[in-house]
Amino acid sequence: MKLVIFIGHFKTGSSSIQSFLSSNYLALLNAGILYPSIESQGLSRNLAVIRAGRDRSTAGDSLNIIEPHNALALRLKNEDDGHGIPPYYPAPPSGFQMLQFLHNQIHELQPESVILCSEVFALLGMTATASGVTRLAKRFASYDVTIYCNLRRPDEYLSSWHRQRLKFGARVERLSDSGLDEYLDSAHFQQVAMIEGWMRHFPSAHLVLRNFDEVRKQGGSIVDFMRHSSLAFPAGLHIPRDQNPSVPSAFAEIGRRAILELPRDQAAEIVRWLTSARTRVRHPGDGDVEMFGPTNRARLADRFSSIATMLDRMTGDAPFYPDLDDMSRLRPIDDFSAAEAALPDLVTDARRQALAAPLLDWLSSADLHRRTA
Repeated sequence: MKLVIFIGHFKTGSSSIQSFLSSNYLALLNAGILYPSIESQGLSRNLAVIRAGRDRSTAGDSLNIIEPHNALALRLKNEDDGHGIPPYYPAPPSGFQMLQFLHNQIHELQPESVILCSEVFALLGMTATASGVTRLAKRFASYDVTIYCNLRRPDEYLSSWHRQRLKFGARVERLSDSGLDEYLDSAHFQQVAMIEGWMRHFPSAHLVLRNFDEVRKQGGSIVDFMRHSSLAFPAGLHIPRDQNPSVPSAFAEIGRRAILELPRDQAAEIVRWLTSARTRVRHPGDGDVEMFGPTNRARLADRFSSIATMLDRMTGDAPFYPDLDDMSRLRPIDDFSAAEAALPDLVTDARRQALAAPLLDWLSSADLHRRTA
């Protein structure tokens, strides 16, 4: 039996792949490919689809249905190092129950292939004991395993992930200040150590590493996953639109300030609006906004140099990131100046979108030069 484990990375199209797999549950199952649930909510939804005899989109459904293996990965990490589980994965069972749930579905349905897909898996190989990967290996290492990982050049990745955290309400520092420091020793930056944390426990697994730039050139994360996962996907599957956009780099400082200065619910509304405003308010592209500044961009390039060399050796490609030199190049406009320039047009958009009066008042009087605690 084949098992494909998509381990991320974050911000490389995992949400789109999960939406694709969950929205095509029945068609995939009929083709011998199981995207298993991990608790009763997901199982109940899948049973309803089977009874109806047709798939339906999971857009708007609970994340336990769309991204079940995120909940699994978070529970395994929680039981390893105490990491919290966000409330948008409601009532997750214990790790043992989830793993047993997986085992029982595989045993009863006897699929030809199984897909586990979670960007949170990226974190498991670098926890204190890596017990989450160990527990998965004890259950599944005897399968024909493929470890599938999309990787993104670290400056582009960290910028995107840092801005994604604004959607979770995280209180973060600018990447050009101390915000970079929390990533450098983590799975968010240590790409080789993250992968090795998995391959140590799945030594016979086939490793698929994809450069996210190439993924996008090949048609996006879903098309690329179907092409390179070695599974026989059926024809006629529903391909959802790209999922989970981040706050644009040009608006990020405004979102960051909102989280620091406003009550949590108001800040969350500002961040949601900023994310949607990317399609209405003109702004420089993310690739033109400098998030790190000269000092931290140089640190980033220097620290990643040895990791890039190890990654080239691991993949046999020379180099895995052919545009790595571009990581040292400062972008034309810094994030602070981009936000300051965008602010008047954002205020106009906020009025048009009828943003709540307290939020509009805060935005209209926002002083990006004022230091926040």
